[in-house]
Amino acid sequence: MSDLNASMKANEFKPHLDQGLDLINFLEANQIGRLKQFKKERILFWQGDPVESIFIVKQGAIKLSSISIDGKTYTYSVLGHGGLAGAEAFLVGKPHSTMAEAIEDTETLVIPVQQFQQLLSINPEFSLLVMKKLAEEIHSLTGKVRDFSLLDVQHRLKSNLIALANEHGYITDNGIRIDLDLTHEEIGEMVAANRTTITACLSELRRQGFLWTQGRRMYIIPPDHIEILDNLDQAVVDGSEDEATHWALQSIENKIDPLKSLEALTSGMRRVDRLFARDEIDVSDVILAAYAMKSAIPIIEQEIDKTGITVKYMGTIVIGTVQGDIHDIGRTLVTMLLKARGFKVVDLGSNVSAETFLEAVKNYQPQILAMSTLMTTTTREPFKVIEALTKEGLRKQIKVIVGGSAISEKMCQEMGADGYEPTAHRAVELAWRLTRTAQTE
Repeated sequence: MSDLNASMKANEFKPHLDQGLDLINFLEANQIGRLKQFKKERILFWQGDPVESIFIVKQGAIKLSSISIDGKTYTYSVLGHGGLAGAEAFLVGKPHSTMAEAIEDTETLVIPVQQFQQLLSINPEFSLLVMKKLAEEIHSLTGKVRDFSLLDVQHRLKSNLIALANEHGYITDNGIRIDLDLTHEEIGEMVAANRTTITACLSELRRQGFLWTQGRRMYIIPPDHIEILDNLDQAVVDGSEDEATHWALQSIENKIDPLKSLEALTSGMRRVDRLFARDEIDVSDVILAAYAMKSAIPIIEQEIDKTGITVKYMGTIVIGTVQGDIHDIGRTLVTMLLKARGFKVVDLGSNVSAETFLEAVKNYQPQILAMSTLMTTTTREPFKVIEALTKEGLRKQIKVIVGGSAISEKMCQEMGADGYEPTAHRAVELAWRLTRTAQTE
């Protein structure tokens, strides 16, 4: 690549070196193979061509892809330094099942198939290096098959970006630069998605802070950071408080931006919300996820406060279970769902007096005050809070919503609240609507 020397001078280095380096060293030390240059977009061989030579990438990158009967292109891998093209087709005695295209100005070592076969027969060291390289490629393809079976496009994209970073990346002060000039269409070929979907997924990863671009190069955060954030996200989906706490602490120990950790937690909760909406999980799973998020979020929020980072919220909500009621589950669920949707939530807990609600409204100046009660003996408490707000001249400055099985729509109207919803998910939708309305007033 044209800027390879400059990269080395800047003290950048490969994240890891694979068996390909040993293969290149072996070939060069024994003066095996002919050097050949391929300009960007040159085809080394076509799908269906007979195998005449084996190509080993010395510098640059080669894309291996195939075209289906319906004309769609699927990319299997992008070979970097030491990548082996054509060997598997030759060994099984078949024509090329893929086409090979240089996606950068590329330099290769070319070995005619007769010489390649002779080396395999007489040189155990060469045979071992080739077997290791082929095994590495099979392992990579197995991972791709697993990803296609289990992961959605967004996660397949993330997995492929990590693979590209490992194969073609250089560590810089800003992040890992993927030294390939890939179009969105080419990236889509790797994960079986169209260009529009890839553009949307890349935009979401940029929003989350996983990647960014400088010039025509993409940068991603270190793969070990991505792994921690993904585990944090998954811990919420799995409803594991221990795992969520563990990965939250790991994110701090590894000096990950706490905003990215907060996004991972809320992303997990949003995934749970979507799964519930599609009837793929039960409400008990949602509750477990909420408590997992609740266990980890104070750790992350404390780190945010420590670093002095400013967080942009959709709005602020004060929430609590009214005096005389100690129920916790419903309020916790609503709180975590609200945080997942971008709200700053001040949770006052259970058994909250009218005076405490009033003081919190004065201190935090929220857009919404949310009150919950599940006991018929405490249904008059929200009335007292609204009366206190009116007496202090604060009622017009804030929206009040109520919920819980002991409250009804009729009670909501009688007390003068702005909205009532019986379920956690609908309460979040109500808060979102009221906040948007307040912003446009």
